Amino acid sequence: MGDDSNQTDFESVVSRRRVLSVAGTVGAMALAGCSGDNNGSTADGGGSGSSGVSSMSFVNAIANNPVDHHFNSAASQNFSWAAHRPLFAPFMKYSFTDDEFLLGALSDVQIDGTEVVLTFRDDLKWEDGSDWTTDDFEVQLELAKKVENSLWGYLDGYEIDDEKTATLTLSGPTSPKIIKFELTNFFADTKVSTHEQWLDKSAEEYLQWAWEDPVATGFMKFVTKDQQAFEYERNPEFYNADNINFETYLLKYFEGNTPQHQALAAGEQVDAASSLFTPPNTAEQFPDHVVEVNIPAKWGYGIVFNHNDPDFGTRAVRQAIAHVINREELVKNAGPRTKFVTGTPCGIAPRDQEYWLGDWLGDFETYGADGSQTDEATTLLENAGYTKSGGTWQNSDGEALGGNYYTPAGWTDWTALTNTVVDQLNQFGFDFQISSKPTQDWTGQFSNSNFKMGALYWLPGGSRSSFPYFPLYYQLWATDIGGGHNYREIAESEQTIPSRDGSDMTITPIEVTEKIAQQSSDDDARPFVQQAAWHNHIDLPFLGLVSKFEQSWVTNDEWTNAEEDTTNRRVKWPPFWWPQQGELQYSG
Repeated sequence: MGDDSNQTDFESVVSRRRVLSVAGTVGAMALAGCSGDNNGSTADGGGSGSSGVSSMSFVNAIANNPVDHHFNSAASQNFSWAAHRPLFAPFMKYSFTDDEFLLGALSDVQIDGTEVVLTFRDDLKWEDGSDWTTDDFEVQLELAKKVENSLWGYLDGYEIDDEKTATLTLSGPTSPKIIKFELTNFFADTKVSTHEQWLDKSAEEYLQWAWEDPVATGFMKFVTKDQQAFEYERNPEFYNADNINFETYLLKYFEGNTPQHQALAAGEQVDAASSLFTPPNTAEQFPDHVVEVNIPAKWGYGIVFNHNDPDFGTRAVRQAIAHVINREELVKNAGPRTKFVTGTPCGIAPRDQEYWLGDWLGDFETYGADGSQTDEATTLLENAGYTKSGGTWQNSDGEALGGNYYTPAGWTDWTALTNTVVDQLNQFGFDFQISSKPTQDWTGQFSNSNFKMGALYWLPGGSRSSFPYFPLYYQLWATDIGGGHNYREIAESEQTIPSRDGSDMTITPIEVTEKIAQQSSDDDARPFVQQAAWHNHIDLPFLGLVSKFEQSWVTNDEWTNAEEDTTNRRVKWPPFWWPQQGELQYSG
């Protein structure tokens, strides 16, 4: 996963649009050396010139062929988030270390009622030396509106105040955190002269634009690409250019995870891998100067149900499944180094539950994280009219309780998780068959509501998922599969569920969830978070099982790193954010 909110990756998974292919290839280029012997040195031996800038190259591993990818972030298919990051200054970032927002292209953000005043840096420039101005931002906002960017879900409009200031007008009371999380997805990547051509064209045309000649505002500027790498050089117009003491940056292509693992283990082919799942036994083979940076993913393995299905649309069946699955065993089988269980499936990221639920947490059903609670599952199914015959649970029509369980092919850790889930359920008496599909076909099953139950991420991912509104809303609406789980009508209707004291309570899930987004502080939002999470853990629109850390890899033999537990340490992603902050420099 790449984008700070991971939205780009999710959209690329389920995109129904097709962008223009990138035709042809650019000329071959000579890759500079990497960590270890001759680490990026050129003919002068890699030393610093009179400017104090070394001729070294920083080499970051990627798993996508450069010739197939472009720089138009709106066109999610074949857009390379990694190739985009060195080129464009982010508006804001989020530190998982300190739970705070960090300013980039923005110098100030003031949110007062329904007004959001954005002030941009005076020294924000394009690589050609021209000033970035709010004329560029206005084109960016208009194009974002054209493609229905999620920020526009909170806006009535905007005003351009001067060359560096703009005011967004919110459509109603909105949590400041939501607006800031939305702004973490924006970069200074829209230039009037390059992008205004799309203002009068359709959204479809803009989304098919494979942008190949970007003009940078970030710490690097684009040189070329070929089948080996994206190549960049230092951008002296970047506002923090004094932090960049090396000359070139390469995104070197490796076909899959294993070649990247081999390169890191060799200790001399790459200096970093921004996002790379690495099993414990593989990580143990890395030399000491290869450093792992764990960043909360706020994403993970879960189960999506088809709520129109006569069996899996039944609450008791979903609760029985939750009781059967031993979540600790899932983590054990699929990677305890980076994965951890959901304390209680309730729509909130595991390590945020205590903060948001407070004294409610002890009343939540855990469904047993470390064991299969088969007695509870049996009682639920029998009370709902299911019977067991020949070791298999059946409905009143004599049909086995099971079917195809869809999972993505090639996702090795998810394969292990799915095998464990299906094995546990079938041992209890369900009758599931694993159906592994290529990514597009896998999500297509869910988008078309052609499924009973299957594996799907239960958190939308990234920094925004630390604010409960986003995951709770995602589980009700399932935007990434177009609502294919058929819960939307349920979410908009009044439901009766047991309350904390055992009496009945009524709740309209979407209304309560939307109230979270309308509060001005965490304390004001908490009562609505508690109610929405209480409903979620009872009715289980999704079943959240496992979450994880992202693994980012950097080296420290010839490059400085942000220190442990410092603000910049856990920001997505270190090989792109650290250079901007002076945390990643050539140290010789």
